[in-house]
Amino acid sequence: MTQAIRVEWQKLRRSTVTLTTTALLLVLLPLMAFGLYSVAMEGGTGLLAHKASAFLDGEGWASYLGAVDQIAAVAVFIGAGIVVAWTFGREHADRTFSSLFALPVARGSIAGAKLVVLTGWVTVLSLLLVVASLGLGFVAGVGDLKEGVLLSGLVKLFAVALSGGALSLTMGFVASIGRGYLPAVGVIIVIVAAAQISVLFGTGGWFPYAVPGLIAVSGSEGAPVLSAFQVALVPITAAVGVWLTVHWWQQAEVV
Repeated sequence: MTQAIRVEWQKLRRSTVTLTTTALLLVLLPLMAFGLYSVAMEGGTGLLAHKASAFLDGEGWASYLGAVDQIAAVAVFIGAGIVVAWTFGREHADRTFSSLFALPVARGSIAGAKLVVLTGWVTVLSLLLVVASLGLGFVAGVGDLKEGVLLSGLVKLFAVALSGGALSLTMGFVASIGRGYLPAVGVIIVIVAAAQISVLFGTGGWFPYAVPGLIAVSGSEGAPVLSAFQVALVPITAAVGVWLTVHWWQQAEVV
């Protein structure tokens, strides 16, 4: 298992998909949030200014980190989901899946190693996103530093990013049964749309993939209040996805 983890780590860190996704999330995401924050703070009567003002709540660090939260709730799931889909789907796309049957390592262990590496990457990515957002905020002079507001905002950002990353692990199962990464990418798009619709109908708290977005807006005026069980649906869904993925790889046959 240890050797399998090392191999999967080498695959992941050398992947162009992983490097590109990581760079985009750590650089582009905070910049987009700061751009939105800047437009909202400048005011104005334009359509973009009105949308930005409605999108954000408060001012200073609370407003800026709120923008990062809301973008990260969707972007991290999509970005990490693509990486997870590639990690499992490439074995089929590159026609290397059949060769795994000849290895002395059980296929379930290989899937487990992939998931261990991906979990570590998602966790580190979430931490780095917090650091990147904090750094940009300081450099750009977002506003007066209020330790309580800043700490709670950073904790919420980490929770939002980690939740989206955890849910992305379920795309390993989709890519596996779809025998490629493209089916998983399609499912990611459908899930993002379904999450938005569930929130509009007031049932978002019961749809795990909508929970990161609801965490992002928690505390805002009119935002729905999540119960502990609804928040727990995120790790439960991720755990079920992990189990299904490993089980599928243990039982899979060459077709």
